[in-house]
Amino acid sequence: MTRICLLTDSRAPSGVGAHMMTLAEGLDADEIVVAARAGTGLLEYAAAKGYAVKALDDDADLARWLGRAAPDIVHVHAGIGWEGHAAVRAAHAAGVPVIRTEHLPYLLTDTAQRDEHRETSAALARLICVSDAVGDSHRAAGVDPALVATIHNGVGAHRPSRSREVLRGEWGVGDAPVLLMVARFAEQKGHALLLDALPAIRAAHPDVIVLLAGEGPLLTRTARAIAAKGLAGIVRMLGTRSDVADLMTLADLLVLPSAFEGLPLVALEAMAAGLPVVATVAPGNAEAIEDGVTGRLTAADPASFADAVVTLLADRESLKSMASAAIERQQDLFSADRMIADTRAVYAAVQDQHTKGDGVERTRIGFIGAGGIANRHFGVLEQFDDVAIVAVADVDMARATEAAARFGARAFDDAAAMLAAVELDALYICVPPFAHGEPERLAIEHKLPFFVEKPVALDLGTAEDVAAAVDRLGLVTAVGYHWRYLDTVDEVKALLSATPARLLSGYWLDSTPPPRWWWKKDASGGQMLEQTTHLVDLARYLVGDVVRVYGQSGHVDRAAFPGLDVATTSTAMLTFASGAIANFASTCLLNWNHRIGLHLFGEGLAIELTDRDVMIDIGRGRPVRGTGSDPVVLEDRDFIDAVRGGENRIRCPYPAALETLRLALAIERSAAEGRAIDVREREVAHV
Repeated sequence: MTRICLLTDSRAPSGVGAHMMTLAEGLDADEIVVAARAGTGLLEYAAAKGYAVKALDDDADLARWLGRAAPDIVHVHAGIGWEGHAAVRAAHAAGVPVIRTEHLPYLLTDTAQRDEHRETSAALARLICVSDAVGDSHRAAGVDPALVATIHNGVGAHRPSRSREVLRGEWGVGDAPVLLMVARFAEQKGHALLLDALPAIRAAHPDVIVLLAGEGPLLTRTARAIAAKGLAGIVRMLGTRSDVADLMTLADLLVLPSAFEGLPLVALEAMAAGLPVVATVAPGNAEAIEDGVTGRLTAADPASFADAVVTLLADRESLKSMASAAIERQQDLFSADRMIADTRAVYAAVQDQHTKGDGVERTRIGFIGAGGIANRHFGVLEQFDDVAIVAVADVDMARATEAAARFGARAFDDAAAMLAAVELDALYICVPPFAHGEPERLAIEHKLPFFVEKPVALDLGTAEDVAAAVDRLGLVTAVGYHWRYLDTVDEVKALLSATPARLLSGYWLDSTPPPRWWWKKDASGGQMLEQTTHLVDLARYLVGDVVRVYGQSGHVDRAAFPGLDVATTSTAMLTFASGAIANFASTCLLNWNHRIGLHLFGEGLAIELTDRDVMIDIGRGRPVRGTGSDPVVLEDRDFIDAVRGGENRIRCPYPAALETLRLALAIERSAAEGRAIDVREREVAHV
């Protein structure tokens, strides 16, 4: 399988984007990444079609990604000559062969732009031109003829949703002649020429209707010109359309008054639809349309253009014969299958001349969940040279796509579909507490090592089932209790080995998190289970097992948080097997982060520990030192190393997190029942 990056940095990749997606659909045996600017709509479209996507944020980011992702080929698509050069340089620097497709003739006049085009052309493995006219113009501009390959554009079969009669009835056009123009509102496309030709067309065909589909910088100017010329009654501006095949089915002619083209896809699509085309004699148009056979080619002036339209509309027999000839010509010369086969042949020839990548075997990671905590791991994993994030699933497809586009990954709105479609080495599960269970079961079903964020579940039954399956399969697992990885915790653990802690006080005194699911006990489990669990786990890690708990909780309604039903205050008293005792206090009533940390006391020893620093008091002052490392980096590194077969240094595997969950649920149960709970008591067996 060849990994191909189809890339455009065009800010309006309409026809270029359509061309890329046709290629992607035809290269179904290869692994495709579609790279484009965010905000153009192309990434979202490609992700919805199931392709991996990469957002083009900046040149440095692209260079880093190409160096890590190491695609076999980068295929840059330039809508015009000044586009795509940064991508060519980045791919060439990464040692990846670069192919560039020019979709328009060579039009550069600026000296700096011409120099840049010449310099980056030297880095290309091939320069594909979409028509003979485009190829001729680039050779004439000095591009090495040996570098140039002409692959004519191609389109697929015409697939309207309904018949011509039904569509014309729905659009209310009756038997009136309908002219269709599908193009960006830009100077190149010639809308002004069409409007100037319309009075003469209207004089011969008073009931003519003109449909203009598209967007672009000259849309407003065109609308004003339509009004000023008194054409508002016959010209309909349709905006961007997804039903162009239907518009072509109901229309009588496609009009293409452009100043220049490469090989216009819209003309080829019209030919596939059996829709004759009237176009200006411009580079690209003349190559697509056979004058007098599949349409008409005319001089770029209103009178000539109007004459061609009027003549054809008056000759229905000619329109019918042109329709048949257009379909035949498109199938013979401009099919998508032919274009894809020719492009694949260029890929194969280029690959034969290049060696593959950097030789680094990367661990392929998938994510279930793309929210805040997932982004924390994204930021870490993207720094690891031996990791590739290749798929992201989230119930919010837009969020999944945004995350996937950061890495050149595939996006899904269903985790099961992701695991069925993408080969993974390991999985990160970063979902809210209420969503645990099914993601872990999917990981187990696919025998995938997994990293899961805490708490691992809202009930013991789910977590115990997962733990049993993990043990049975011997899966590598890790849970995101990252406090265990603080270097300050390492120091404290060493001190406690000589001077055991006898008293602990934990605090999670904070504001209420914004997500509404956090406000509901059946979704988050409440503060003790979802937040203070970090401190409870840390106490277990430093002091050992807990044998007895007594919890209390209180709740007040809060107007600013409608529907909030979690405890707003809670405390827990713990007795450890060692005889140490502890107290934990939590509240979400504040509007700020007041205090989060764990205090520990032993013989001649006082420690105040947060996730940012530690104070160790042995009677010689209160020295404070900050943490010296990022615990999330360390926990992620340990997990990846274990997945790759290295030493397993994971500090919180799933069974350890299960015991923390058991303890937190015992505290909740104690508060609900109003009695102390022996942690070794088992709840009623789950069904």
